[in-house]
Amino acid sequence: MPVLRRFAAACAALATLFVSGFAAAEPAMWRVRSPTAEITLFGTVHALPPGTDWLSPRIAARVDAADTLVLETVLPDDPAGLQPLVTRLGLKAGLPPVAARIAPSKRAALLAGVSSLGLATAQLDGMKTWLAAIAIGDGAVERLGFAQGDGVEAVLTARVRAAGHPVIGLETPEAQLRIFDSLPETDARALLDATVDDLATVRDDTNALVAYWRGGEVDALAADFDKDFRATPRLAKALLADRNAAWADWIAARLATPGKVFVAVGAGHLGGAGSVVARLQAKGLTVERLP
Repeated sequence: MPVLRRFAAACAALATLFVSGFAAAEPAMWRVRSPTAEITLFGTVHALPPGTDWLSPRIAARVDAADTLVLETVLPDDPAGLQPLVTRLGLKAGLPPVAARIAPSKRAALLAGVSSLGLATAQLDGMKTWLAAIAIGDGAVERLGFAQGDGVEAVLTARVRAAGHPVIGLETPEAQLRIFDSLPETDARALLDATVDDLATVRDDTNALVAYWRGGEVDALAADFDKDFRATPRLAKALLADRNAAWADWIAARLATPGKVFVAVGAGHLGGAGSVVARLQAKGLTVERLP
């Protein structure tokens, strides 16, 4: 259940002009190979505005040539299928009100934001702090008209399944939620604080994120992607560093199996120090950014 990240408003207009002005701009891809295997790495945005045109012929060709699509996780076709899992891990009786779990200076912004999103405070009160943060962040993005059904993973999954090829996940939905559920309460509250801070600029920040992604601006994405997850060192380790390391290990091991694989994970996991790409290079593998 990934949380989208947002970027500075001032850069959004410039990035959008760049993308629309140069047809060659498109999301970034990399390739890593062994004598018998080839793996394409593609950075995604989990939710997009309806009608976003990003699947270029070059990207489509690499998707179609692969025998397997690999995502962060494979969600059920019916989102309601996750509800029992979310209820089991994310709800708890007897919790303090969510307003009591945020920094006092941010309570007014929390209550105003929850009201503007049409969320029920009583419902958030029954959620563990990490789930309340996710619910608020996802609600803010959905209010903009962005939806996971229009995101990259949904488009790729439909295309690959139509071709009769398998779609697998690097993590299960339960494993993803347990990462959050294992966080100490102090870190979960830091995540909630950061999420509420972002509400004031979510529209401009999210539009800029999409513009950077569509233009293949890897460094710009890496500079601020999932900054909420970096609110504490423990968050950064659990949600970024540890997962990047595990995924790089999986990709390196997969190179021993013949075939072509298309790996699509959040774009922020593929750029910058400590990224999946950097960790593969540290293993001595050649990771080529496709021009």
